[in-house]
Amino acid sequence: MIRVLLAAALMTFPAPPVDPVDIAEPAFVAVSVTWHGWVRDKQTGEVFGGAKGYEVKANCPGAVINPAGYVVTTSHCVHSRAGSEALFDRAIADLRKVGRVGDALKARTMLAEKAIAEGPAQDRSLGRVITVDRDTATVVDLKAPDDGDIAVLWIPRTGLPSIEVAAGPVDVMQDGRALDKQGRLLGLARHSGGIAQAKAVHDLMRDIKPALGVHDRNYRTGLERFYAGSYDSAVDYFTAVVKDSPTNTQAADFRDMALAKGGSPSDGRELTTLLAYILGGITLVTAGLGVWLVLRRAAGARIAQPQPDPSL
Repeated sequence: MIRVLLAAALMTFPAPPVDPVDIAEPAFVAVSVTWHGWVRDKQTGEVFGGAKGYEVKANCPGAVINPAGYVVTTSHCVHSRAGSEALFDRAIADLRKVGRVGDALKARTMLAEKAIAEGPAQDRSLGRVITVDRDTATVVDLKAPDDGDIAVLWIPRTGLPSIEVAAGPVDVMQDGRALDKQGRLLGLARHSGGIAQAKAVHDLMRDIKPALGVHDRNYRTGLERFYAGSYDSAVDYFTAVVKDSPTNTQAADFRDMALAKGGSPSDGRELTTLLAYILGGITLVTAGLGVWLVLRRAAGARIAQPQPDPSL
């Protein structure tokens, strides 16, 4: 059966608004950081952490902002300061077990002044492993926690579902991510409270900027068609997204929902036949218009015939 795609495309009725979470969620990623090291008292030389040292893991919200593997998160998540604070807390917990610490807050202040968190050798950096979902990530650049609290990471993957970055009023907070009504990322929840502004990534990314891929735009169009009840068209768009961006599991879910609501994928024969009908219709309209113009001119000529000049 030929689908009336042309009629659907020409309709100007406003479609129901798309849930911003549905737009943004495919780009959400989990950022995990593992710190490893020891705490050394700079005055006494005492080292805490035993033979194996401390290992501390932290999780933070993140989002893909470019399909080429660029991810935004809060810098507190990956900054060495966060690693030091995490190891200090572990050292304080050990000291409290043996009765050497009463007030944990005072002990933390004391360690911050007199101790240092370091790697396996004195003055070496802490061990840090950052993962985004299952991929090891590197830090592209960051703004310190007290100066923007935003970091850009990179993972060696492409074709990732991405989110737009914007500034403006927050419509919804979803799992630590602030979104506007269009499903664009405004910021990320900070460890200390408040929201780190996502627009700061423009200062951190030089050669590559936040961007959407073709699969991201197809996904958004598919959502619009789905919300409008055009399930056949939605199936086609979501199918294209799944092919180009396999990690977009939400596209696969929406495709299945569109199929369950009666949608079906198109095929080449339907499209060819539809185009033939469209072109044939355009030809008929054009021909009809030409005939009408000819007849109109002929009628005008009969009505307004030239008259002989009486002065001759």
